Amino acid sequence: MTDIAKNKFPWIIISAGVVLRGVQYLHNTSLCLDEARDVVAGIWDRSLSDLFAPPPAIYTPTPPAGFFVIEKLIVQAFGDSEYALRLIPLLVSVLSLFLFYYVAKQYMKPGAARFALILFAILEPLIYYSSQVKPYTIDIAVALLLFLAANYIRSNRLSFRDVILLGGVGAALIWFSSPSVFVMAGVGTVSVISAFKTKDRPKAIRIMLICLFWAVGFASHYLLYLHNLTNEYMLNAARGEQCFMPLPPKTFSDIKWFINAFFSMFEETAGFYFSKSIAAFLFLVGCISMASREKERFFLLISPLPLVLLASGLSFYAFKQRIILFLMPSLLFFISEGIEEIGDKTRNKAPMIRTLLIGLLLFHPILSAASHLFKPISLEHEEIKPVLNYISKNWKNEDMLYIHYRAHPAFIYYAKRYGFVENDYIVGVYAGDKNNQWAFSVDYLNVYTGDLDRLRGKKRVWTLFTNTPMLHKGVDEKIFFEYYLNIIGRRIDFFENDGPAVYLYDLSRSSASSSYPYDDKVRRELHWNF
Repeated sequence: MTDIAKNKFPWIIISAGVVLRGVQYLHNTSLCLDEARDVVAGIWDRSLSDLFAPPPAIYTPTPPAGFFVIEKLIVQAFGDSEYALRLIPLLVSVLSLFLFYYVAKQYMKPGAARFALILFAILEPLIYYSSQVKPYTIDIAVALLLFLAANYIRSNRLSFRDVILLGGVGAALIWFSSPSVFVMAGVGTVSVISAFKTKDRPKAIRIMLICLFWAVGFASHYLLYLHNLTNEYMLNAARGEQCFMPLPPKTFSDIKWFINAFFSMFEETAGFYFSKSIAAFLFLVGCISMASREKERFFLLISPLPLVLLASGLSFYAFKQRIILFLMPSLLFFISEGIEEIGDKTRNKAPMIRTLLIGLLLFHPILSAASHLFKPISLEHEEIKPVLNYISKNWKNEDMLYIHYRAHPAFIYYAKRYGFVENDYIVGVYAGDKNNQWAFSVDYLNVYTGDLDRLRGKKRVWTLFTNTPMLHKGVDEKIFFEYYLNIIGRRIDFFENDGPAVYLYDLSRSSASSSYPYDDKVRRELHWNF
């Protein structure tokens, strides 16, 4: 590759990344369950000051306070359309393309930096979350800024102005990215140890002052906001999904957790769905290579990972999928370092090995990225807008809409747009244990049948489902609802859009039940943590 081509290549890749993110944004997919919950419960009907208060009982949001503040300001300025709500994640994701390459050049060889940029531009999770009303793109951008700061600290003598600037900005960033505390703790610890090893005590003291700023920022964020978010439900949900590291590992099953979690980083988090083993292998090679060549930079990049695992083992932070997306820069840096190292070792005797590994690693991500230029990345079981449009077009004055509880957040967001008013619908009860989504009892099914019995006698009842309901002991709630509705009524119409579906039933031949035992307010209160 000529020097001119080498200079142009990164800009071509960055442009491709911008196009992929822009197209995903313009596809304007429906808000998913998590997005709708955050918007309706976290932003609507809450003032800026309310965003720092304890969250509504209906739902415990997970985004940091700063993210909600930005979204609230966007809503006030541009409205609450999907485009407005997703604007900040998109812009941050686009800016991160430039920032990623700038940081990569400081930590890696030029060839590895270019390859890392390719991965960062085309991997599916990074494109998908660029257009989600979630703070994950901010988490990645903040991690990159902190790696940039760490390299600056490493390469420069720190002035008092540097201490104030780096410390103050870092303390503020915690309010916009909760997992940034792991990156701060990691790079701060490594930087202090490095300064002491070189016997630069004044620099070590200045770095500790920066870390003190960061610690104060985290403490204020925790005391004023984060401590309100933890509840028993969230802990049980994370345990049920095996998001907490066994500490200490005692059984073979515990050991298996580490193996599954390691490969899950590359499959579910990074998006190497068909090449996770190759990505994992290259990651390990890259770690060994960088540790032997640039030990301090290796520890700077790897340091957040053991800290997240430790927090997971203490049940403070879930180690899963998008929750650890902020680790993506480190993962991609090491994978690219691995490719570069293998290329250097095999260049003379077996140059095709590097080419083969690159081909295997990029084959599916490139095909996936190309296909999503025409079809958006979406949770197909949550694309609710076509279903609501169908109901609206076929609605009659006497109709009633019954909303399965998991469809409620998205429906509330879209209700006004499709002409639904409060008297048009009722929300189904949530029968499960509000502190444990994995609990199950046959009594739950009795709650659901009793709730549906209230609809007996009505001639036209639409039942709306989206976001595949939870499986409890093998019972699919959607199938169970259909089964019971077919017993008490007659289906006269239906519309399905992959996952979301609506069924129109005539229940006029069965009389309304008067013995429903679950009409207490608590059962029918909104509960969106399921």
